[in-house]
Amino acid sequence: MVDVIVIGGGPAGLSAAVYTARADQETLVLDKGGGTTRGVDYMENFYGFPDGISGEEIVARGEAHATKFGAEIRREEVVRVADDDGHFVVETTDDEYEARGLVLATGASYETPAIADVDEYEGRGVSYCVECDAYFYRDRPVAVVGAGNYAAKEALMLLDYTDDVRVLTNGDAFDADPELADRLREHAVEVITDPVDRVAGEEELERVVLRSGESIGVDGLFVALGAAGGTDIAETLGIPQDGPYLRVDEDQSTTVDRVYAAGDLTGGNRQVATSIGEGADAAINLLESFRGTDYVDYRKLDA
Repeated sequence: MVDVIVIGGGPAGLSAAVYTARADQETLVLDKGGGTTRGVDYMENFYGFPDGISGEEIVARGEAHATKFGAEIRREEVVRVADDDGHFVVETTDDEYEARGLVLATGASYETPAIADVDEYEGRGVSYCVECDAYFYRDRPVAVVGAGNYAAKEALMLLDYTDDVRVLTNGDAFDADPELADRLREHAVEVITDPVDRVAGEEELERVVLRSGESIGVDGLFVALGAAGGTDIAETLGIPQDGPYLRVDEDQSTTVDRVYAAGDLTGGNRQVATSIGEGADAAINLLESFRGTDYVDYRKLDA
């Protein structure tokens, strides 16, 4: 039996592993590979790297950091987790492990739209993160794919960077709250409900083609359909969800003792920097639970 199993080897999971391993807790990170962060070619809003850094390098540095303190990383996919009378049994496609505590950091995969060729332009005009990539489309024509509040909020955020914004519902009825819909109208953001056939361009995205044959020139297409969270493991433990995300308290704890969660799995801003901080919080509070105490923020006591 190990002390801690971290499920997920992205920024949140590796940050947690750094803390638990450095605290001399035997730590095993189970990660099947892939992940959203690894697929990011260039990130220029990550603290300490003004010239930018790739997602792959961020993960590689995190792995080196965690293993330096003794964490073990295994490329195995978790298929089942069970609470067995005070400890946890984690079954993978290759083996079975036991741990005193868990950190869930499986991330979230983003729902892709039913639009031909959209995957071919990911990173070349198609993005799943306004917060990450809107900066690159200042004063350029952009569109958001989605039909609900998430899409409306992303479109409003884009207005900080460009006035040329439209929403494409891809054939669905627009279902944003009236307040958000009114704000879109106030800013002259067009909502187009016609189905989208495909995206097109030479090296970069240049246009969206509707099923009617109409072509709309855009340099950026932001997908806002929501995230499909990796919550299957949590469901087996009876941990509740908020939509596609795992429900956690302020200390990153779940409703199951000694099970904490961090990163995109829990929703929020879905930024690498946020995930790293949440991973640290999850680890610190898990360590406190091992000691039978709660983490005390002494700054609040002095306030």
